[in-house]
Amino acid sequence: MPENKPRDVVDDGTGTTTLTSPVPKLGYITRGATFLLGVFVMSVGIALSVHGQLGTAPISTFPAVVDAASSWSVGTVSAVMNVVFVFMQMLILQRRFRLFQLVQLPIALVFGAVIDLSFCLTSWAQVDHYLLQWVVTIIGALILGLGVYIQIQPKLLYLPGEGLVVALTQVSTVRFGTMKQVVDWSLVVISAVLSLVLMQRLEGVREGTVFAAFAVGGVVKTLDSLNQRRRKSYTSDR
Repeated sequence: MPENKPRDVVDDGTGTTTLTSPVPKLGYITRGATFLLGVFVMSVGIALSVHGQLGTAPISTFPAVVDAASSWSVGTVSAVMNVVFVFMQMLILQRRFRLFQLVQLPIALVFGAVIDLSFCLTSWAQVDHYLLQWVVTIIGALILGLGVYIQIQPKLLYLPGEGLVVALTQVSTVRFGTMKQVVDWSLVVISAVLSLVLMQRLEGVREGTVFAAFAVGGVVKTLDSLNQRRRKSYTSDR
């Protein structure tokens, strides 16, 4: 008899595809709280990367550009962008879009709100010295990677950005990791062009963007490897 419970695709941050089987009931409250914790940690990483002024992770480049060119905050633009991502999923998948994934809409709003909150909490991190900007950028990328890792642990939901990538993979033959790179770097190119058109300079897309693109995935991969080793060690000791 086929399994009735859904299986989701989760980005492990390393460019690979993970199909998650239905997870044992650990309690939706606990799993939801872990997911939200990961979202908050991610928001701190995003805020720090923007404060570093050397470019943000690819998914945050567009909000960072609009923030620099207008009175809209990064959190507000992120919320709107993620809501658009959900509607894009609906258009792409049509009848294959699961109604449960509409929960991404409130998640998009929550994510935007906590990003703006994190901006307030990390306002002290905005510096002008280039070396210190790199320090803030590196710390931001590491924290963002930690947040991504925490966010995917409950295997409960995914943020709209990942949801869009999943939708595109479902209607094409392109692997999840490849499609994620295409979407991420498409956002970077669009953001860079928009920045040059609106401000005649690059804002939100700089050398820090390239660093973050590799560092975030590296952090997730490293944490996952450490966790796997811990589990194997625990199993062998029993």
